[in-house]
Amino acid sequence: MKRLLPILTILAWIVLGVVSIGSDCSSIVGGAPTGLQVTADTDSTVKITWNAPAEGTPDKYIVYFQETGTSGYTTIANNITTTQFVHNPNGKTGTYKVAAMFGSQEYQSLTTVSTVPVATSALTVAELNAAGNSGYGWNRTSGAGATYSMTQAANAANVDFYITDFQTTTYSIASPDQGPTDPGNVVPAGSWRVNGIAGPLTAENAPLPAHSNTVYFNYQDITQTPFLAGIYTQDGYYALAKLDGFNAGDKTYQVSGWFQLIKGLRLIQH
Repeated sequence: MKRLLPILTILAWIVLGVVSIGSDCSSIVGGAPTGLQVTADTDSTVKITWNAPAEGTPDKYIVYFQETGTSGYTTIANNITTTQFVHNPNGKTGTYKVAAMFGSQEYQSLTTVSTVPVATSALTVAELNAAGNSGYGWNRTSGAGATYSMTQAANAANVDFYITDFQTTTYSIASPDQGPTDPGNVVPAGSWRVNGIAGPLTAENAPLPAHSNTVYFNYQDITQTPFLAGIYTQDGYYALAKLDGFNAGDKTYQVSGWFQLIKGLRLIQH
């Protein structure tokens, strides 16, 4: 019995030690990054930023990207120790999320950020002197497109382009500021946006051309349908307009739009 007691005492201390170690391990608390944001680093690369978890500084961060049209995320950075990362998506758009690693435990952000442009289904846009709205513009908060009358100066802050026939039988997509001097003579003076228009473009999902005065002009003749037009707005946004379904009798087009909510980013894959 005397020999057994020391052995039992040693075993008890071992058990207590294991329990203590287990308790220490379970006390390691981690958390997910918060406050994810995405901005344009250049006109074709993006910067993802976030806040460190409230629980403390993790060992590292992992950044994930899901390309538009795919079903899963891929790891694009797995050893980040700062709270930002610049990604070159090679012309692609998609969704980002970030995870914090505490030891072997991964805590993924509860929110994601996206560079996918906001799509607006086809809307009817009329020639300036035809019946119906001839102006079209995108909401800077939601990215949604809508049509507007060019005969009301109150709409100047909403319009990004309009359709006109500067010359008989030739239709054009034009910057709103061209309205007051348009031969149609129905657009009042106002603070109409001075936007640039590029086209016809050949690839609907390719990055839009970088803004340049040799590429973007105050109007483009609609030489074909569908007609793809890149829009660079006065306030620094990129968008794509697709003009199709021309109705010669009504002098209307069916216009679909894609607006890139990330200011200065010309990626438009959708």
